[in-house]
Order: sequence, then structure tokens, then C-alpha cells
Amino acid sequence: MSVRPRLERLRAGHIGILHNDAEASLIRIPLQDRTVPAVLASSQARGGQRPFLVAPGERYSHAQAEEIIASLAGALAGRGIRRGTRVALLVERSVRTVLVLLALARLGAVAVVLNTDAKGKVLTYYLEDSASEFGLVDDRHGATFAQAAAQAGGPPAIHLHAGGQWIGRIGPGSPRLADGTVEFWEPFVVLYTSGTTGMPKGVPISHAHAITCGAIWADFMGFGVEDRLYTCLPFFHINATAYSLCGALVSGASLAVGPHFSATSFWADVAELRATQINGMGSMLKILQSREPVAGERSHGARTMFIAPMPPDAADLSRRFGLHFSTTYGQTEWIPSSLTKPGEGYDRPGGTGPILPYSELQIVGQHDEPVTPGTKGEITLRSREPYTTFTSYLGKPKETVEAFRNLRFHTGDLGEVSEDGWLYFRGRAGDVIRRRGENISPQVVEESLCAHSDIAEVAAVAVPSELMEDDVFVYVMLREGTEMSPEQLITYAREVLPRYMVPRYAQFIADLPRTATNKVAKALLKEQATNDLRAGRVRELS
Repeated sequence: MSVRPRLERLRAGHIGILHNDAEASLIRIPLQDRTVPAVLASSQARGGQRPFLVAPGERYSHAQAEEIIASLAGALAGRGIRRGTRVALLVERSVRTVLVLLALARLGAVAVVLNTDAKGKVLTYYLEDSASEFGLVDDRHGATFAQAAAQAGGPPAIHLHAGGQWIGRIGPGSPRLADGTVEFWEPFVVLYTSGTTGMPKGVPISHAHAITCGAIWADFMGFGVEDRLYTCLPFFHINATAYSLCGALVSGASLAVGPHFSATSFWADVAELRATQINGMGSMLKILQSREPVAGERSHGARTMFIAPMPPDAADLSRRFGLHFSTTYGQTEWIPSSLTKPGEGYDRPGGTGPILPYSELQIVGQHDEPVTPGTKGEITLRSREPYTTFTSYLGKPKETVEAFRNLRFHTGDLGEVSEDGWLYFRGRAGDVIRRRGENISPQVVEESLCAHSDIAEVAAVAVPSELMEDDVFVYVMLREGTEMSPEQLITYAREVLPRYMVPRYAQFIADLPRTATNKVAKALLKEQATNDLRAGRVRELS
């Protein structure tokens, strides 16, 4: 079914959430109409001259964006990209990233949106694992992509800028591609998630998944056509892609794409783009909090800020920055499972809001037995509608079956549910390092550093960061008869690891402590690293 018949069904009005009763709520958009092209067309139909995308020095109405998307889709189709084609994106966050995502969605192609810090072994893995047929790259990442693609045996790169011209330029004779047929169950993007026990896993996000996520969030936040949603987060995260972008599409709000986060200019950036809402991370707020108060931090014009996790001093920060905070429990694989309304839950440490009716959430014990309210256990989920959550990890049937054992998705997160139905997050069940919004697999850090000929073994653990979440601490065993300085270690780490995985702290150690089964005693090392760090016995790598 094409977009146009769907558009007629969506013209009538608001397309957010329809609340029926306390037991269940339904998304007002019919399931079969939850596609990015259909919802974009509905938003355009409300007034093509309304602002849609803004950034410093750039502003596009819906009508202008439609021209560019149609032209860009035609240009990409001319390069051989078609329905179902997987296209690796290695591009910096910008308005043009959004236009590329929407053009690929129009084609029915699948954007594999990659972390722009990825390089070397990690980037090669992404290209091989995703089986991407093309790469879309910008000038900054062209050489890095080419090197990884050569190792992976492809894919060919399409440069977004060639000969000084952008591939989506509009001019006489530019090809145009009208809306095609895209189904709700087809993948919109592939995003890579934590890989807590190995390399990251690809998560295909269907059109229905992304739109449902955006609709739930936009409704609970109360967005409308007068709102402007601000993000400076990357589109290889579910946050910017399904919350900010799809939240704007569903609500009719405009999307503001800010520059890279800078504490010195953040509030000025928000004010310049006239944002009414901000999407951020806990580490960003911690950095802003650490600075001396300035006048601009209250005169920015935004009303709300979506943040995860909710800071323990949220009430004080709300007063300081002149806005209300909200938070959620969600994962790349799933729609929001709980949400707080702006200003709600400041007095509930660890609280992520009332459990939402769009998924069935259950806290379970060691053998998947349900536990009573107030008891900590693993958070498990079950979908209530088809294709509104992920259905499998890309090319990983074994991991998919393990994640969905006993017919529930096992999040790997610990939580508890209160008597009044609030979900409280209580940490990760597995071995994972959470750093500035990124889930890092210690195994990837360890294997990458062990590739050095002088290193015998590495153990990576999480230590508390002053910016909330974690920092990476590595214990390094050298091969007998070799030497290595901290400077040499950090230089090598920067060569082989994405920036967000590079250790902040390191200690060289003669031997690693072991368990009775000869496994590295990670719990002991983590405790030792935390204690040494607090006592000032560890020097930060520079």
C-alpha cells in the first residue's frame, strides 16, 4: 500500500496516543500506517511552509525538505540503492543526516547508522556483520571508511560530497523520487547496541518500532506543532533517531539539530535554535552542573529536558536551569517501558516512571520466576503489538533465542517494581561499562589491546566517573622481557579503539587474580580499581 491512501487516514488530526482505559492504550495511528514516509507525509500535509528542520545557519520548511528528500532519493536510486538495500552511514550529525535517513526510508532501503568514532577492527566488523551493500560517507570519514571497507571486502563508498557538490543538490534535471511502498514491518534503520559479552549486536528497528516509540514519547511529553525538539546526540543512538526525529514527525513539531555538545555554548545553542524541549544524557547535565552559573542557563526558552538517568538532585537542577526533567527506561531493542512526565519523580531515586501499557513488563528471579513487588530481579519484556519492538539480532540467531528465552526479552538490567506500579532501575546484571551514553563490552577493549605484541593479557573494568556512569580502567599484563610506558599504551589504544572505548586509567600488573575456575576475578579487580582511584594511587592516562 502506498503512502497516499495512508495519508488520507492520517489527515484528520493528532496522531499520538489514544488512551482507552487503565489496562491498555492504543497508538492512534493504525499499525499498518506506522511507517516513516507515511507519518512524514501526514506532517507535511498540515502545512508545507511550517518549519521542519533547523540548525545553526540552516532552516528548512516541510516543503523544502520534501524537495530535497525526493531529489536525494532519486540520486541514491540512480546509484543502485533500492528497497531492502543495507547502506552503512558514517557521517557526522547534521540536518543532512536527517535528510539522508528520510530519503533512504522513502526508498525502503535500510540505513545502518554507525558510530562515527568507529575505526579499525570495530568498523570492519560493523561492515561485515551488517552485510552493507553501500557506504554513505562524508569527507571527514572517507579515508577511515575506505581502510575498513578494504579489510571487509567492500562495500563501495558513495561520498555525500563530490567535486564540491552535495549528492542531494536540486537543480535543473535533478531526478525526483515519489513516495514508494514501505510496510510497517520492514526495517527502517539498523543500530548497534552494547555487545556486553562480545562485539556489538545489530538491532533492526522497524518502521513501526520507530514510529511507536516516537508516538509514545511525544504524547507523554505533550508535544505539538508549536514545539521544537533539540538534539545534539548522534543518530546512531535510538534516542535521537526514534525519540527526537520520530517524535517530531508524529507530533508535527520541528526538529533542531544542534552542534556537538559544548558546555560553554550549550545554552546559547538551545536559545539560538529556539528550542522548547531538549534531549540529553546524564553526563551532559553533570558537566553543565559543574560550571559556574551564567545568565544564559535560565534564558534559553526551553521548558523541558529529557534525560537518562534522572540525576539525584533533579529538583535543585530544575530550579537552577529553569526547566523540568523527565526520564524513561528503554533500550535500543525496545519502545519505552516506563516514563515520567516533566517534573515528576524527583523524590524517587532510581525511579523511571510508571510502567507503560504498550509492553508487558515482569521482574524475574534467577530461573525466570516472577518476583513480588519491591524485590530486585531482571527486567523482562513482552511486546503487545507485532513489529513494534525488535524481533531478532542481525545475523545472530543463537543470541536472539537466548535473549528471548521463555518467550520474554531479557534486558540484562536489574530493577524492581513498587506497589504503585513504578519501575526502578537497579543496574546492569552483566559485565558492561557504561560511558557517556555508550555501552562498552570489556571483551572488545581487552581483545583489541591484546593484539599488541608486548601485551599478554588485559582486564577491563568499570570505575565510577565524576560525570555519572563509568570510566574505563584496564589492568595490563606484559609479556615476559618486554616494557611499555603509559604513554605508549594510550597511543596504541587510540589507534585501535574508538574514542569512547579508550581507557582513562591503567595499571601494569605482574599477574591477574583468578577465581577457582581460572577466570579473571573481575569483581575483585573492580573493587581494587575503585579503591585505588579514590585513594589517589592511580594516574590518569594522558
